Amino acid sequence: MALRLSREEILSGGIIKTVFLLGWPMMASSLLQTLYNLADMFWLGRLPSSQSSIAVASINFTFPLVFFFISFAAGLGGAARPIISQYIGANDRRMANRYAGQIISTVGLISLIMGVLGFIFVEPIFALMGARGEFLHVASSYAGVIFLGLPFMFLAQGGGMVVSSEGDTITPLIINGISVTINIILDPFFIFGLWIFPRWGVVGAAVATVIARSIAAIWLMHLLFGGKLRLKPTLSDLKPRRENVRFIMRIGIPSSIGMSTAAFGFVVIQSILANLPNQVVAIASYGVGNRIVNIMFVIVNGLASAQGVMLGQALGANDVERTRKIARTGIYLMFYLLLSASVVIFFFRDPIVRFFVPNSKAVIDGADVFLSIVLWGIPFFGIFRSVTSTLNSSGHTVQGMLVSISRLWGIRIPLAIYLAYGLDMGSMGVWTAMATSNILSAGICAFFYIRGDWQQRIIKTKREIPHGLS
Repeated sequence: MALRLSREEILSGGIIKTVFLLGWPMMASSLLQTLYNLADMFWLGRLPSSQSSIAVASINFTFPLVFFFISFAAGLGGAARPIISQYIGANDRRMANRYAGQIISTVGLISLIMGVLGFIFVEPIFALMGARGEFLHVASSYAGVIFLGLPFMFLAQGGGMVVSSEGDTITPLIINGISVTINIILDPFFIFGLWIFPRWGVVGAAVATVIARSIAAIWLMHLLFGGKLRLKPTLSDLKPRRENVRFIMRIGIPSSIGMSTAAFGFVVIQSILANLPNQVVAIASYGVGNRIVNIMFVIVNGLASAQGVMLGQALGANDVERTRKIARTGIYLMFYLLLSASVVIFFFRDPIVRFFVPNSKAVIDGADVFLSIVLWGIPFFGIFRSVTSTLNSSGHTVQGMLVSISRLWGIRIPLAIYLAYGLDMGSMGVWTAMATSNILSAGICAFFYIRGDWQQRIIKTKREIPHGLS
């Protein structure tokens, strides 16, 4: 198989082999995305002890709010996977190219609006979430710069999703790799004021991130609309067409609602932690521990994305039996991979935490406790991620939305409030709620999986699928 898998290879290759061949660049890309924040946290953790706790807490406090603002646009971008992959499976490249342009223009405009709104209102929003004093000032300064670069962030990630839906997962990997390298190189110069650069601290980390993501976005758009990739949308495809935009909205809006409500759920979790007696330690412990957990999610997200591309193309080709086998294989694969990773991290959690935050004993101890509790629910997140990928990649995004909302708003947040405040468990109550919600949401996923609506494709095409791939 070639590095960039063809339609025929995706539709006929061995499932596990194809998942890894298609998914390893997505795993690497997801890891590189995680490294943006890990690099910031690594360098900010090297600030003097009096500054490092607030600096690390600030970037972790910012993430859920940023994710909330971009989630609506990103949810619409998620329409790329079911729409484009199914058109590729149906061998209708003309429509795949058209929707590539339509999706990018639609969500690009929305991300621009979200970025401006986030920049204007970030400080009062953080204040409502419970941030105060120096922590409020530092977190708002960091987030303001990130919001200004939000359109570039989305174009880099959303454009990568469009390209990977066709089966080319290598190009986004290469671009992300160079972008992360630029961010890692720039971080110490802007944070510590090396050479001719000013000492900007937390704001310097944000500036480095925005510069790196801008380079990635411009490069990817140049390749996509310059006709240098297998998907070849033209500039005319960027002009909104009513029927195409309506279809994108119908598929993407449920994902947007699911992602934005989930993102707001994480904002609420941050608010719960911010209102505990020691807000900085609680938030920093959550941020460090969650970043480590996210490294495991890199594996699952990459494989789930690959599963989604394969499932979408199989549906487009009307190969229902292969569609079922892809979904079933993905569930088992992700559960057991996360189970293995959780066991390893559980026993080595203390040295891993100390690598990222060597100068704050309170944060080290807090992150150790976080991991010792949360890891119990992580394997079940593999089931959740595989099934939601199946639902969303088949275009049945309403069901994916319901599962995502129930995990946070139906289980995690009410339980976190009760345990943290009602039973006075503090941050340990929040960690327990996180583990429990992952376990119970796997059961909700089982209901929608057995129901089987995801076995029906969403596209309509008059093009005939070649015999042998149907």
